[in-house]
Amino acid sequence: MSCPIPDWRRAWGGSLQHVRNILKAVSETTFYTHASHRQDNLFRALDRAQHLPRQEEGNARPRPSVSPEREQANKRRCTESPIEEDPELGPAEGFQDNPRQQEDNVRGLDQMPFHERDIEEAPPPRPEPEVEDPEYGQHERTGAPPDAQLEDLRFQQQIIDMVKNATLETSGMSEEGIARMRDPRRTLPDLENDPDYKYALRLWLRQWPLGKGGMEKLIAELTGVEPIKTDMCITSCCAYTGPYARLEHCPYCTEARYRMEGRKRVARRTFNTLPLGPQLQSQCLSSETAALMACHKKLVAELLARLDLGWKLENIEDFYCSTDYQAAVDSEAISPDDFALMFSVDGAQLYEHKASDCWIYIWIIFELGPDKCYKKRYVFPGAIIPGPRKPRNLESFLFPGLAHISALQKEGLKIWDAANKRLFTSFPVIIFATADSPAMAYLNGLVGHHGAQGCRLYCPLRGRRKPNGPHYYPAMLKPLNYYERGCDHQDVTFDEILSIPPGFEGSWSDAVEERYRANLNYVVLSPNQTQFARRRLETGIAKPSIFDGLPRGFGVPRCFPGDIMHHVSLNLTDLVISLLRGTMRCDKTDDISTWDWACLADNDTWEAHGHLVSQATQYLPGSFGRPPRNPAEKINSGYKAWEYLYYVFGLLPGLLWGIQKPAFYAHFCKLVAGVRVALLLVIPVELRQRAHELLLEFVQEFEEVYYQRRVDRLHFVRQSLHALIHLIPEGLRMGPASLYSQWVLETLIGNLTAEIRSHVEPYANLSNRATRRSQCNALMALYPMLAPPADVLPEHAVELGDEYILMRARDRGPRLVKGLEEAALREYLEGKLELGLGHWKLALWKWARLKDNRFAEIQYFFRLTIPHMRVINLAMISVFTPPDDTIRRETNYVLLACGYQGTASREVVDIKDITSVVAMVPLPKRAEEAAHPRAEELYAARFFVIEKLGLDMAWFGRVDIAEEGDNVDG
Repeated sequence: MSCPIPDWRRAWGGSLQHVRNILKAVSETTFYTHASHRQDNLFRALDRAQHLPRQEEGNARPRPSVSPEREQANKRRCTESPIEEDPELGPAEGFQDNPRQQEDNVRGLDQMPFHERDIEEAPPPRPEPEVEDPEYGQHERTGAPPDAQLEDLRFQQQIIDMVKNATLETSGMSEEGIARMRDPRRTLPDLENDPDYKYALRLWLRQWPLGKGGMEKLIAELTGVEPIKTDMCITSCCAYTGPYARLEHCPYCTEARYRMEGRKRVARRTFNTLPLGPQLQSQCLSSETAALMACHKKLVAELLARLDLGWKLENIEDFYCSTDYQAAVDSEAISPDDFALMFSVDGAQLYEHKASDCWIYIWIIFELGPDKCYKKRYVFPGAIIPGPRKPRNLESFLFPGLAHISALQKEGLKIWDAANKRLFTSFPVIIFATADSPAMAYLNGLVGHHGAQGCRLYCPLRGRRKPNGPHYYPAMLKPLNYYERGCDHQDVTFDEILSIPPGFEGSWSDAVEERYRANLNYVVLSPNQTQFARRRLETGIAKPSIFDGLPRGFGVPRCFPGDIMHHVSLNLTDLVISLLRGTMRCDKTDDISTWDWACLADNDTWEAHGHLVSQATQYLPGSFGRPPRNPAEKINSGYKAWEYLYYVFGLLPGLLWGIQKPAFYAHFCKLVAGVRVALLLVIPVELRQRAHELLLEFVQEFEEVYYQRRVDRLHFVRQSLHALIHLIPEGLRMGPASLYSQWVLETLIGNLTAEIRSHVEPYANLSNRATRRSQCNALMALYPMLAPPADVLPEHAVELGDEYILMRARDRGPRLVKGLEEAALREYLEGKLELGLGHWKLALWKWARLKDNRFAEIQYFFRLTIPHMRVINLAMISVFTPPDDTIRRETNYVLLACGYQGTASREVVDIKDITSVVAMVPLPKRAEEAAHPRAEELYAARFFVIEKLGLDMAWFGRVDIAEEGDNVDG
């Protein structure tokens, strides 16, 4: 007997599957996502109702000049065939029913970088999602998500306007703090006459308990550093600032802003922003710190004066040597009294095995000089943005700090210069704003590294995508049989990327900024969601940058430079290792057996190679930092950025010598040669041009050898490869790339997270540690005597001058010098010093041992007293043979292979003749070398040189900075 079908079931055709779909329970996250979507629809409808009457002809983007016939055809087309709803782009909103608006927004087909029918034809079936690019790990939500809406653009314009109009009164600072900043103190309490006060400050710096609240209040008043507390979403979606300041529920997750405590409303969560103004004032209140900053300003003034007289700048030593800074000074955009700042932001994972995202940004003052401004004492935390989730609107968290800078740029920051006894007004200028690639999309408003315009420097290269694929790749060569619309442009040359457009008067940065402004205006004037999505794809701009709200600036997008830390140490090394291991994604139409370059694909070869890397550790000096571990065992277990750097650009040139095919090996050496120059803190002019040529050759040959114009290998061409084109020119435009890298922020993140004492509330504890760090730095700037002594020598060490030091280790008694050592010492003393020794028996004291000087092995250091009580400092060395000239030329001077002579060589040199410490690592033999009948005699004692890479890590906060360089974002 059949049961009658109920009405509700009959309405759905008797299908129980539909019923299950209706009655299926949803999670809390899904519920709030749907609620947020409905709220967005409501806001969109209200926004249309408010803005529709204001759509006038003057607001439309001017039409390009087109032929009258084409213009009439386009008019008929728009009036007769309205734009269809594209499921990829969302529904076309209610603006196109205005004929005048339609007419003003028609664009000539010859002006479009892709065909007009791309929008009007039915979209093809959506392909399977493309595997994420391993260069950047799992795809992160950036500031320009693929589903960006027109409302996001309007929010961005509102927050930019609010940054422009910010004042100190609306910044969140207390009235007392504002008054102290507007009338800075001229004198400080004299600690010499008040030993109790001095003792209390010392105890506070050492974190001794000194009562509750009293000492903290005293320190805040003395340093002026008081955090600005701001309400935020309890799930870290956004901060209640700018356009969100009046909201009582989160616009993303709908969580309530307040909780009730009795009859009082209390914010459920807050975060701290540390205003920069008081921290800048503290740097000049001490005559010692003020003199330090004045000395660097004097050097800069002398440099600019020499350039005005026609002096040719050869070596790029500092940011102030860059062409863009010199142009800003010439145009009076920056005055000598203005602080030049760097803003740096990044995310950190507090705990390895649980969600614990936290975002931090810092400030760096370039006036302190490159040898000081990156030290822990001179790096200023800006804000701690708590997790555990990533912020969905980072700009709302940056708003308090940038609004504070905007107010200072309009009003001016009064500074008392204790060294010169003068009061002056400074207008701080943010020169650089840095971040890794995913975070940079928050700052610059571009579409990100997977977009068609994926270059973070906004160069004109347009990417290419696989058929119907979501990701674009910056391939210069057009694939064979390739007809993907919007990407099928012809081959691109280096000149098209790096040259200034014909007829343009200005620098490359000026040309990029002019093109960016024109495209940004085009995107901002989008009348509806469909046009916004089209223009966003066309220009690569998703929204204006919040830094556009600053009255004074270095210019957008030129203030967003590259990041050599993530680029070279993580992204580029990942590309190299993926090629050698053969772990790049292999499409169905490709064959991994044809990848002749994958010399480490075999597991046995990979394990043997890993063993060689681990054995090389004993040859690397401790001054090189953390040595790379066995990659076959540890590369997926927290391999650090510093390990990647020395593994790929230090060890690999020697370890690949014996196993990689010569053509691929020579190509790899071009990359190593160029990157080693780019890492230098001071780039000599004679190396700069050659390094640039080698990197361009590497990029071009990479596309020819690996990519080979194949569509199924487009993903081989990553943004890290394209960025090599800009690496050396950026050094000329912006200064050495290391000076605006993320190394400093990664170090600070490591330092602060190591200080967390409460794992119950880690974010609040981390925020308190950042506040204390800022107050400690300000206090030590006010009273340098309270700072721990720098560069203290170990006990019994001897300073020799010119930054040479003999360490304390020494022999317990004298040693008798015989044989080759005696002959070498006699030759040095009688030949260079012209001393008649006769039958004098030489007895020496052995000092600190150091291995592997350049092309020599140090046996020991010693001091010798010669006639007239003169003490000379010498070293006994064993000299290596000169580098093999054939190998050196074949590898572009990357691989220096020398023979070890051991006890057969002894020579005495002055200690100060030693210019650097290097590593000498055994060089594996090639197959033909191993087959030689005299292989042991010719090749057994052959070593290759590894010099310390150009980054002087002592400048960047601490020597073992590589411990914290573990962020693997792109």
